[in-house]
Amino acid sequence: MPTQAEVPWTMKAWIAFGAGHVTDVLGLKTDWPIPMPPKTGEIMVKVSHVALNPGDAKMIAKPIPFRKSAIVGMDFVGEVTQVGSSTPDLRSGMIVAGTVPMINILRGIGSLAEYLVVPAHAVVEKPKGLEDRAAAGLLGIVGQTSVVMLRSAGLQKGDKVLLNGASGGVGCVLVQILNGMGVHVTGVCSSKNEAIVRRLGAQEVVDYTAHSDLYCHLSSLVKSIGSSPFDAIFDCVGDDMLYYRSPGYLKAGGTIALIKVLWGSSHSSSSTTGRPYSEEYLELTRAFSAIQQDLRPRK
Repeated sequence: MPTQAEVPWTMKAWIAFGAGHVTDVLGLKTDWPIPMPPKTGEIMVKVSHVALNPGDAKMIAKPIPFRKSAIVGMDFVGEVTQVGSSTPDLRSGMIVAGTVPMINILRGIGSLAEYLVVPAHAVVEKPKGLEDRAAAGLLGIVGQTSVVMLRSAGLQKGDKVLLNGASGGVGCVLVQILNGMGVHVTGVCSSKNEAIVRRLGAQEVVDYTAHSDLYCHLSSLVKSIGSSPFDAIFDCVGDDMLYYRSPGYLKAGGTIALIKVLWGSSHSSSSTTGRPYSEEYLELTRAFSAIQQDLRPRK
């Protein structure tokens, strides 16, 4: 059994007292009680980095029954300090990344704290070549959602994808992975974000603000000489009309994967996940290792 690290009695944590806008209910506490030691199948993590998501604010915007206060945050990276029984794949001192399961979030147990206790299945060992700050975002909700959407499409090199919301969190990850797979990407975003979407790997960009009927414009694109319908559509915005009008630009038998937000957790229309699994993490890190792309902004 690995040596269990000693932890203090209290910690710093960002706490939401009640429900409402973050500026009204969120506060930093420097004497919040440390979580109880991990039980069977659990680990304690000393958090070093946290990635923030729109879902974090959504989870405290409305009241949840019987919850008066909550530690906010879902994604994290940190060092394992204590290990419960029946966790043979994890050990103290290991650097891990993960996402707090939704059941814990609903109970007020989030990641924006110095220490966190989560189920062992909620984390994976951080790849040595990936910076901690990048891993917090890449291996969290955004990365896992990207993997679920990719699985649903079964894409191959040379396929064509329409990516709505290409400049958002999930969109930016998908553009890079798809580009590394040799998939032709047409990104939909505003003109102010066109440069970054192209830099990440999109071959074509459609400015949705420039067309009174975006769906008619997409249909005209695939009808142009030498063009063909999209093999898949990834909708990271949740535009129902993009789905309803898809026969004009999606090939017969093509896949549409869209994100719908329920209580701050992203779900794909073709596959859903209520909590993270190690295979999602591993598949994502393999994809980025194959791309060998620097995650830091280029000058």
